[in-house]
Amino acid sequence: MKAENKTALAAALLALTLASPLAALEDPRYFSVKSAGTTTADFLNLPIGARAAGMGGAYTAVSEEASAIYWNPAGLVQIPKLSAIFMRAQYLEEISYQYAAYAHRLSYDSVVAGSVMLTDIGSITETDISGNTLGSFTPRDQVFTLSYSKAILEFSDKDIDVSIGVSAKYIKSQIVDSAKAYAGDIGVMTYNFSDIPYRLSVVATNLGGGLTYDTESNPIPLTFKLGAAVNPFRNLLVATDIVLPKHNKPSVRLGAELAATPNELTRLCVRAGLDTQKMSDGISGLSMGVGATLHFFSLDYAFVPMGELGTTHRISLTFDFPFRSPIFQRRDRTIFTKMKGISFK
Repeated sequence: MKAENKTALAAALLALTLASPLAALEDPRYFSVKSAGTTTADFLNLPIGARAAGMGGAYTAVSEEASAIYWNPAGLVQIPKLSAIFMRAQYLEEISYQYAAYAHRLSYDSVVAGSVMLTDIGSITETDISGNTLGSFTPRDQVFTLSYSKAILEFSDKDIDVSIGVSAKYIKSQIVDSAKAYAGDIGVMTYNFSDIPYRLSVVATNLGGGLTYDTESNPIPLTFKLGAAVNPFRNLLVATDIVLPKHNKPSVRLGAELAATPNELTRLCVRAGLDTQKMSDGISGLSMGVGATLHFFSLDYAFVPMGELGTTHRISLTFDFPFRSPIFQRRDRTIFTKMKGISFK
């Protein structure tokens, strides 16, 4: 990569990381512990994909299948010809949520994708100010997302791949009254093919207006993340995210994945993760998971304890066609290879 391209890329990453948080500081409480409870639509923070959940949410520099729509749309450019994911999460008490996403390659350097997320909080008794029962209501949330990812060939060469991704969201939330909002995500990811390959990412999520249930608009949880992932050994992945949420103080997430490959088309994985934000809130912060990939399909499970609140479970099924090899183990890198160069074995 030419020196001027490296400088331009560094400037773009710095601008994405710093410009928007500074603009969001109109309220001095934001991005600190004092800002807890100042945003709404916390369902937008629910993690997607059992693989990511098992790694503690340290996934913005790892996402390379359809769930990248949620974690970092820049990662979508690394899918094979198509990718899909279906997930169900059993959260606390009667709360559950489902997620489905599909990503399709348009060309060797661009991908388009879409997803839907649905939450079900369960039935809640409705009372008046005197405590008299009026009936019941069932809060529900819906998020529809369209994403586009593009390889930045001008910033890429034999040693580094660079991609960018953007998403547009339609958010609908219903408690008793309903509210809707529009938001967007933007992310950048680099794939560095050195002796010890690694990835770097920066992403801004939930850029947009607030939800108005009655007369007052409440901001959605704007969040900025810096991510890194490294493969110190062929079958070991270590990742970390630095998370800067508008509604809380900065935190760190750590995750690891150890894989065994009985043959070229089979992978068995164990995962573990740590979320320092949850630890500081007294709700464990540890997570673990397992996964198996057989040819086109990956089945993943995550177990995430939440301290005294209980335990949560996530299971997801991912379909990648043709077989998705780990990025740094491919014969050819996606953004430099025409579609005829992608193996179907």
